[in-house]
Amino acid sequence: MNTESAFHLPSQKAPTLLDSRSANERDILTLIRQRSSLPKAEIAQLTGLSAQSATVIIKKLEADGLVRRLKPIKGGVGQPKVPFGLNENGAFGIGLKVGRRSFDMTLLDLKGNVRATLHEKFAYPTVSNLLTFAKRAFNVLIKNLDTDQQRLIRGLGVAMPFEIWSWAEEAGAPKNELEEWREFNPQAALEDLLSLPVFIKNDAGAACSAEMSFGNSQNYNSFLYIFVGTFLGGGLVLNNQLVNGKTGNAGAIGSLPFYNGSTQSQLITQSSLYLLERKLNDAGHNGQHIYESPSHWSCDTRSIEDWLSETARGLAFATQCAMSLLDLDGVIIDGAIPDDVKNALVAHTQSAMETLDMRGLAQVHISEGLVGRKAQSIGSANLALQANYY
Repeated sequence: MNTESAFHLPSQKAPTLLDSRSANERDILTLIRQRSSLPKAEIAQLTGLSAQSATVIIKKLEADGLVRRLKPIKGGVGQPKVPFGLNENGAFGIGLKVGRRSFDMTLLDLKGNVRATLHEKFAYPTVSNLLTFAKRAFNVLIKNLDTDQQRLIRGLGVAMPFEIWSWAEEAGAPKNELEEWREFNPQAALEDLLSLPVFIKNDAGAACSAEMSFGNSQNYNSFLYIFVGTFLGGGLVLNNQLVNGKTGNAGAIGSLPFYNGSTQSQLITQSSLYLLERKLNDAGHNGQHIYESPSHWSCDTRSIEDWLSETARGLAFATQCAMSLLDLDGVIIDGAIPDDVKNALVAHTQSAMETLDMRGLAQVHISEGLVGRKAQSIGSANLALQANYY
């Protein structure tokens, strides 16, 4: 087997950082991102830097185009405070999401705004289709930037399921078609194709990274992140740091063993979207509708309700496991599903938690993810920006 496969993180080549920043610069950029804007005095106080050191660093970041002065805040004693915010045109990241039903490429600016995105659907992913899409989509997306801005692209982030070949049956794909992924090195192939550093992360881990950066409405310091996509996935944040694990699969709740009352199998076969697709097809409806219209489902409500109940049982089990092992602040649930379905899934999961024996464990706080169904795409585009600046 190819030991340089992107599915085994320790063997990956460390991507080149095109604009790597010092620890103090990263701390300040992270604070500004989290708070939207901050004046120099507060930055010095929050970082523990002296006023002079904070001023020197902020001036450098401003000169480099990464932060900019905002409108002064009047009121109080003395001169108006001048807050600093991120400069949306200071740097850009490109993201490629490799899904089991679609590809997405996204252009993200430094403030986390999506500047442009392209989407392509398919029955199952192939290597040749990936490379064709990547080249075409990249050429289209960079047209949204002028020549100077194109030089500020810091890399390509790739969010993809690791060991994609392991679930051919569940994905409804020919096994030989998915086997070619086993020997494929996406990092090397995409760096050669696009002449950019390439950062690879598990798809659910990338989505978790997006929620940590741009969501997390409850400000949890430590949380389990659950993403309900074609296949169930998850991520883990401890003390405000994304946990990767030895092979990049920390938080991979889809692989948890789950007993459904009659048989034991992986949780991925209990709480994934492909199961709703099958339910709809078996009921004589178009199962593909849930992927074609991810913002609003107009399909059989009974099938959706049955799927919600079954999925929630699995998510409640994963929550119980996480709370037992890690004593987290909370759990965030998101997915490639409409907002009303996500709201219902959170409510069903909370109800399912009431049937579990949680003695000896802290009260569980479950909330909805804010980034939404494009979390994997946004997370992939944020990987290069995170690597350089945060």
